[in-house]
Amino acid sequence: MYSKNTAGSGRFMKHIRINGKRTVSKGKYLWKAVLFCVGALLLYDSFHERDVEEGEETGTGRYVVVRESLAGQEEVPLEEYLIGALAGSLPDDFSPQACRAQAVVLRTNAVCLANETGTIRIDYQSLGQKSLTMGEMREKWGDGYEEQYEAMKSAVNDTKNQIVLYEGIPVELPFFLLSAGHTRDASALPVKETFPYLQSVDCGEDVFADAYEQERVMGERELGIALAEMFEADTEIFWEDTEAVYDHAGYMTEIGWNGKRISGEQFREKTGLPSACITMEKDGRNWRILTKGIGHGLGMSLYTANDMAKSGKDYREILKYFFPDCEIAKN
Repeated sequence: MYSKNTAGSGRFMKHIRINGKRTVSKGKYLWKAVLFCVGALLLYDSFHERDVEEGEETGTGRYVVVRESLAGQEEVPLEEYLIGALAGSLPDDFSPQACRAQAVVLRTNAVCLANETGTIRIDYQSLGQKSLTMGEMREKWGDGYEEQYEAMKSAVNDTKNQIVLYEGIPVELPFFLLSAGHTRDASALPVKETFPYLQSVDCGEDVFADAYEQERVMGERELGIALAEMFEADTEIFWEDTEAVYDHAGYMTEIGWNGKRISGEQFREKTGLPSACITMEKDGRNWRILTKGIGHGLGMSLYTANDMAKSGKDYREILKYFFPDCEIAKN
């Protein structure tokens, strides 16, 4: 169930790469909050100074996701996109409350992107999260299609218009499949000032998942060539000549060589590893690479979210656990 090799929320990955750094002003959230509130007031006026016409969408229902199809550009209502995005981001047989938590996360990320771009027409590719089509959902679930589809649809409908706010504005919420025992905080990022709401929380049950620990063997030369490509070197690089830096959660944050740096996530992506929580062990002319968890380790662990749901927590409690300084509000 949890063996899928995924890094987690795709759009968030750009923030983890060292060469993807963004500049952040100290008052970022203040001015964004002002703009968000002004926009909200304008929208409020447009919806409340007159009667809302029959069939007119309000809240997050006004957003559409724009993507290319064989017939050209098509606009998909955000809430419809979310059904397919849930199907594309969750393992099978997820608990209803965990599905609702993920629905709020995905909706928040979409609204956050819309705010950044200043339009209700959200670019599908920029979201970084695949949304399965009806055909793909039928192929994925087979005979269980109708039951699973209704579960995804219910999670979206039951959380309609709900998003997560930090200091009054919607923010980008990363998620991933399985932690190494704790989630990582913002200090793991080159742009940590951008994500002060990301805190490390305990995910002790993750260590009991079947895919928690995995091993891969790479030949010394194979690894050396891969490192040379990453560092754009003319000759292969010996691992012993590099210097790896780790965060408190055990994830490799960066690798240094000859004055150059790459991020742990860049190394993970290039080598096809499930996680950047890495231990390297030399074995003759090979390297045994031991990993813990699946994904980047930032934000919400889907495994722990599901475990919390099974133990009786609702989606609000799940979201509050992973994002304690945030609040859930209706858009």
